[in-house]
Amino acid sequence: MIEKIYTKILYLSKKKYAFALLLLVAFLESFIFPIPPDIFLIFLVLAHRNKAFYLAFFCTIFSVAGGILGYFIGSIFFDSLGQGILDYYNLNEKFSKFSENYEKFGNLIVAAGGFTPIPYKLITIFSGFVKIDFFEFTITSFFSRGARFFLIATLLYFFGKKIEELLIKKFGLISLILFLIILITYFIIKFLN
Repeated sequence: MIEKIYTKILYLSKKKYAFALLLLVAFLESFIFPIPPDIFLIFLVLAHRNKAFYLAFFCTIFSVAGGILGYFIGSIFFDSLGQGILDYYNLNEKFSKFSENYEKFGNLIVAAGGFTPIPYKLITIFSGFVKIDFFEFTITSFFSRGARFFLIATLLYFFGKKIEELLIKKFGLISLILFLIILITYFIIKFLN
């Protein structure tokens, strides 16, 4: 199954509409679509290394725009549309677990959802549902999604094909480790002050 998806994405990334497809996937993944844009971004950057940062920038913009829509789904349409999305992806249990500490650690949770393998769509919808500050949500999303996509673009720009397999198979783990290092550093600095 994964091999078929990988082959299909590789095929689509070579088409002339690949950039538009990347932007569509980046937008939709932020509130409904199950496939993250990372794999499309990887193949497009490999095909157009000189446009690596251009691709990462627009991937970030469209992902955050989709995240904003997810925020409004949670804020305005949670009972009808938002709940339907959670039911469809069977995310209700995860949704209720996040609710316990969301108010206190909302920005950290948004940053984690934007950078790590935590489903960003869950974070965007829930952020709207609990109505965390919209401006903070948007800024945190922009920096965390940007960090994720620019990390991919930077690694591929400098290392190209050598790092492709590692990114495809282990990016979730890499991003989680990096986020934990940042989080631990944050708490150490906070504790020392």
